[in-house]
Amino acid sequence: MLLGATACSLFSPAYRDANGQVTATASISITSLKTGDCVYDVSNLGSQITTVQVVPCSSQHEGEVFATESNVANVDTDIVNFCTDQFALYVGMGLDDSSLTAKYFTNTTSAANTDVQCIVYMPGQMTTQSYKDSQQ
Repeated sequence: MLLGATACSLFSPAYRDANGQVTATASISITSLKTGDCVYDVSNLGSQITTVQVVPCSSQHEGEVFATESNVANVDTDIVNFCTDQFALYVGMGLDDSSLTAKYFTNTTSAANTDVQCIVYMPGQMTTQSYKDSQQ
């Protein structure tokens, strides 16, 4: 029985390949996002969402996940600081110097800690390129 449970955990969701890369359009839970995932539409996402549409990064998309983290202090300044620090590491320049915008999502909870997903995008601009190391 243990072997069967282990074998099942080796399979990726149908929209991801064995390496975890998105290979098909899918509507997924915001908490299932991984760094490097491309999000079709970011500008029109509300502030409290539960799902997003991911697409292969070679397809038209507006945004890209540049960081995710569990257990971040559920304080706005801590969340913003986490995403700002990660932005520079991912894009290759600071957010204040960039032509890009960042948006973050957290669990809708009043708990002391939360999960954070940070997304980089250029509002209204679709791309088929990655923002990783783009220094934009």
